[in-house]
Amino acid sequence: MEMVAAGLFCLASFGVLCGFLVRQLVGRLRSLFDGLTAEGTCVRRYSSESSEGNTYWHHVYGFTTADGRYCEFEEDALLMAQGQAVTVRYRLGKHPERTATVMGRGGAWSPLLGQLFGIFVSGYFTLLGALFLWLGLEELTR
Repeated sequence: MEMVAAGLFCLASFGVLCGFLVRQLVGRLRSLFDGLTAEGTCVRRYSSESSEGNTYWHHVYGFTTADGRYCEFEEDALLMAQGQAVTVRYRLGKHPERTATVMGRGGAWSPLLGQLFGIFVSGYFTLLGALFLWLGLEELTR
């Protein structure tokens, strides 16, 4: 019975996380392949510390849309300096900053790699949860 509970917990929690990360990646890829491009800059770079003492860098990018609106969004990218010019890809709509990304040529590939790593790890634990659930249910039916 414990294996069934552990399987359900892993399947539910990591499955939701994996689904969220996949949905976020699909949105970024839609902006990358079907979106508009704009010249942007890294307007701010700041750090924050976790409770364990780890330092995390955050990057804020600014760009002007095709209809003249100035937007800012935050996306992590390795080796990005404040003031550095980047190519921003976005989809037009009410909130283009929600669809904006610096992934791709002229920007950075590290957001894609980080997203894929998160999907891989959460997907692995989702499959592990499905295996625990299957083994636990098989044990119960004996």
